[in-house]
Amino acid sequence: MFCKHNFHGSTTVGERGQIVLPAKLREEMNIEPGDKLLVLTGGHQGKGPILIIKADALNDMVKAMSNNFKELLDNTKKE
Repeated sequence: MFCKHNFHGSTTVGERGQIVLPAKLREEMNIEPGDKLLVLTGGHQGKGPILIIKADALNDMVKAMSNNFKELLDNTKKE
């Protein structure tokens, strides 16, 4: 899931702190007007990466992880 990296262009932060996501990225990631995007940071303040993820995608990942952990715990109890 996190193995493939693509460069989608650049964007500039506007006066109001807004950015525009490149059209090709919006198309590939099926980002539509009104979609909720979560903005996360990592690393050192002011120097780390910025991650933007669709809220529904994060929800799906958490559900999948929860199911995987449940299965792992169930298997552990059987042993």
